[in-house]
Amino acid sequence: MSESNDKPLFGKPVRAIDEAGQLIERMFDVARTDAVFGAPLTQGDATVIVVSELTVGMGVGFGSGEGNEEEGSGGGGGGGGYALGRPVAVVSIDTQGVRVQPIFDLTKVAIAAITALGAMAIAYRQMARAADKA
Repeated sequence: MSESNDKPLFGKPVRAIDEAGQLIERMFDVARTDAVFGAPLTQGDATVIVVSELTVGMGVGFGSGEGNEEEGSGGGGGGGGYALGRPVAVVSIDTQGVRVQPIFDLTKVAIAAITALGAMAIAYRQMARAADKA
């Protein structure tokens, strides 16, 4: 996932609509094919390609207000963004054929399990409270 432009993706505040447009354009630059599929690595008859998941998100808002001299007036804006890439599979190509091997992400599984257990605990507590009232 090599970045052709050395400027940071979210390195400066967004102060105008034009800058927001430039930020969106940079985000689309990040979501290109070589960011998802790594460069093929070949050793003998075997070739391996890493496949990644790319997540990009952003939000931008602008506003202004007018008031009398006592209340004041003003305007402002802001924005933020997020980009994450993580490997999810490996494509192996050799004399025996092509295989896609998923990469097991223990952290993602653990977070999902903790979230599910928390949801079940909340649901159980709600049911217990409802039973006590009845």
